[in-house]
Amino acid sequence: MDNEINCVSDYLKMAPAFESEVLLLFRGQGGHYPLYPKIARSDPKKNTVAVEREMVEELSRRLAGDADFSGMSEWDKLAYAQHYGLATRLLDWTTNPLVALWFACSDLDESKDGHVYMIVTNKNMFVDTKKDKTPFRLSKTKIWKPNINNARIASQNAWFTVHRYSQKDKAFVHLGANAEYSDEIIGKIVPKARKSALLKQLDKLGINHEFIYQGVESTCKYINWINGIR
Repeated sequence: MDNEINCVSDYLKMAPAFESEVLLLFRGQGGHYPLYPKIARSDPKKNTVAVEREMVEELSRRLAGDADFSGMSEWDKLAYAQHYGLATRLLDWTTNPLVALWFACSDLDESKDGHVYMIVTNKNMFVDTKKDKTPFRLSKTKIWKPNINNARIASQNAWFTVHRYSQKDKAFVHLGANAEYSDEIIGKIVPKARKSALLKQLDKLGINHEFIYQGVESTCKYINWINGIR
């Protein structure tokens, strides 16, 4: 099926799109879930702005001895926190389609299909952090290219969508229901039975747990995977 990714070479059929001057962003998920940021997934109707700011402030307190982190802007702290697991209003995207495919397969959950999403961007979608000094007061959900302040952002070619709590809707609105984005999102299915085989193909191209996450812990997880240990 044209809508399925059964091998990495299927991706190559999209080569003309990859060569386009239009910026394409990709996201891989182990299942078909609404495109909400982590902070909003359990209850999209809950206004989490205050608790999110408190969480970032608590992280800042705990990393007070880290001069690099302490000197970061509010934007950069949010990106750093996101890549180390804090629940934020940021949703991860990448300019590398193979990285997205890895995320769609990496859970190895053969009970559900993985999904890869692509946003065809336009200039009106991007945030200007010189004008928007804080990520907590955006008037619209925007796309952001972060500074590279940790190895994971670099290896994952990371970008983000920065989601806002809509006072009008009294909820976070997932991208599929956002009028500005919904028509620009293309989805592909990764058949659940192909996840393991696709991970092996991606590994031959250097896309694996060790590359994605960096560090000794990730290297150990990669060695476990090579030896069939989960």
